[in-house]
Amino acid sequence: MDSISRKLDVSFHDYTIDNSADFIVEDICRNIPDMIGFSTYLWNKHLVMEICRIIKERFPAVLLFAGGAEATALPLTLIAGAPFDFIIKGEGEIVLTEVMNRLLNGEEIKDIPGVFLKGAKQNSGKDQQPVMDLNSLPSPFLSGTMDPGRYPGMWWELSRGCPFKCGFCFESRGVAGVRQISLERIRKELELFEEKKVTQIFVLDPTFNCDIKRAKNILRMLQNTAPLIHYTFEIRTEFIDREIAGLFAGLHCSLQVGLQSAHPGVLAHVNRTIEPVKYAKKIALLNQAGAVFGLDLIYGLPGDTPAGFQESLNYALSLQPNHLDIFPLAVIPGTALYDQADSFGLNCLKDAPYTLISSPGFSAAGMAQAENMKNACEIFYNRGGAAGWMFMALETLAVDPADFLSDFAVHLSSCKEPLKLTREEITVLQSSFVEEQFTKHKKKKLFPVMEDIIKLHGALNRSLYAGPQVKAVSSRFTDETVFCLSPGTISLSLKYDFDDLMTVGELTFEEFLDAYSPQKSYLVVYNCGGAVKTLPIDITFSRLLGSFTGKDSLRQICDRENIKARKKIDEFLDYAVKEQIIQPL
Repeated sequence: MDSISRKLDVSFHDYTIDNSADFIVEDICRNIPDMIGFSTYLWNKHLVMEICRIIKERFPAVLLFAGGAEATALPLTLIAGAPFDFIIKGEGEIVLTEVMNRLLNGEEIKDIPGVFLKGAKQNSGKDQQPVMDLNSLPSPFLSGTMDPGRYPGMWWELSRGCPFKCGFCFESRGVAGVRQISLERIRKELELFEEKKVTQIFVLDPTFNCDIKRAKNILRMLQNTAPLIHYTFEIRTEFIDREIAGLFAGLHCSLQVGLQSAHPGVLAHVNRTIEPVKYAKKIALLNQAGAVFGLDLIYGLPGDTPAGFQESLNYALSLQPNHLDIFPLAVIPGTALYDQADSFGLNCLKDAPYTLISSPGFSAAGMAQAENMKNACEIFYNRGGAAGWMFMALETLAVDPADFLSDFAVHLSSCKEPLKLTREEITVLQSSFVEEQFTKHKKKKLFPVMEDIIKLHGALNRSLYAGPQVKAVSSRFTDETVFCLSPGTISLSLKYDFDDLMTVGELTFEEFLDAYSPQKSYLVVYNCGGAVKTLPIDITFSRLLGSFTGKDSLRQICDRENIKARKKIDEFLDYAVKEQIIQPL
């Protein structure tokens, strides 16, 4: 590979599905290349095909090729649908090197295993053999091929393959077992990421913790070498114990845990199992340790029904994940389920994204209803940061999560573009909906407490996602300094004392009202270096923060607000600047 790389001038171009085909073509063909290769997936397939058609029209001599999941699953369909010169099926490192060698030497490539040309026929004998020793492949980072410093976030491969064979998953085919990259190479790459100040890493392993001993070693390495990077892992509950839950909780990370359905019979159709009681105990270890995690649900699986999906939704939310991601079933080419679709009576889109239209258990109307529930959950629970308080409302109202979200979906129908709501707008919407529910269930007298809880958690959620101030600022200020609030700073007024509100959860709302009286209080929620904090303040400081709009000087504000006790004010401002609550302009 080193010898071939010296003969080629290779550059990488990164785009998103928000970029238009014309924009990408203009950018990538600014200096007309000899060859262009594309990674193709179900979410970018049509965009890539459109780009290729435009390039071939403008620059017929440019060779175009593709690899990736779509190219591996349907190489003949892909090459027939767009003007690719060839397709690479399967893992591309070795094959692409051989292709380049032959092209440089003026030789044919049609007999290379894994390479498909126009007019080729499906032939399993043409499939290449995967690389069994991943350490024989050069690291794209350590070799300098890719500069981690270019990216705020990185996709990081620690292994390939999965020990499970879930019917809906692309990993269910191919090489059995898991091929691992050595811990030594992982350590060196991690040290490079830390040096290059990478802030976010998505670990690509489909089941990071399947080798639990190795996973624990890697987690300790991450904590010791690069603890400030945020990591995302996909894990399975079968490999959770108290120790690894604690390691996850001690790291700046989030976990994604596959659930898909709470029904063993449904999961059996896609080669998965679940014991709901045991599953809940494993998830409880994550909650007890304080790990941040989300669950995945799929609606439309073979054997599932709308009622069954709602039961799975109730089960998932009863486990109190930090977020719940819900997806319609996608019958993806290359998976076992794709081959079984007819036997299960699955009517799905014939082209990307291959989502289910209907099945014997899920009508098209049922799928639409599930999509409404999905959107309601995404807005209310995920974006609205309701994980910390929704269970309080559900217990008070004595309703199931699915019924609650179903009502919210109706409430949401008055919004023209609900998925574009800001987090602040979602908090307002949550509050109006919950008030409506408390009134409906004759609990209106309890709502003022609930309203404070919603307002507080909404501010915590917005502060977290706003992030800390990025640039360093001077802690010095004068009367002529103009201040503004930092991005994650939110000043609140509450009906009840903040410390009293912290007992809700231990106390029911009825018990809270018996124990405490309304007492107006003021609180500032802020983001300091990525950590969300709270600070009770008095009305003077609340008014002061409310005046920091980036327009008036400190002197002008103090004169207008008739603030005389400047020593106290200056001490607060000094603290507020150091804590990144405010920033001088």
